[in-house]
Amino acid sequence: MKIGKNIKSIRLSQGKTQSQVAAEGGFQQGIYANWENDRYLPGAESLVKLADCFGCSVDYLLGRESEDGAIVIQQSDSLNDNEIKVLDMFRTLNVRRQGLAMVYIAALYDSQVKGI
Repeated sequence: MKIGKNIKSIRLSQGKTQSQVAAEGGFQQGIYANWENDRYLPGAESLVKLADCFGCSVDYLLGRESEDGAIVIQQSDSLNDNEIKVLDMFRTLNVRRQGLAMVYIAALYDSQVKGI
């Protein structure tokens, strides 16, 4: 489980700096940076504070819940690095932009299948 990737992705999608999140949550900036870099795991109380800072659930921070509240079963072991990167970026998009991404991907897929 890579909590650091999740909290960094959420932070960036909200346009916040590490210092801003640390201040909002009452954390030391260095400790927060260690969480983002997966050097240490935040404890339960810190996860709740992070979720409050980001306006999401703890399950969302842990990668167990999607933006719409659906439970996510991750099988990241079977994904390659590019697939994981695309999935991480996709998850940070709002629902409207996810829809646009799906339309674009479907068009790329169709053109490949047709040999265009």
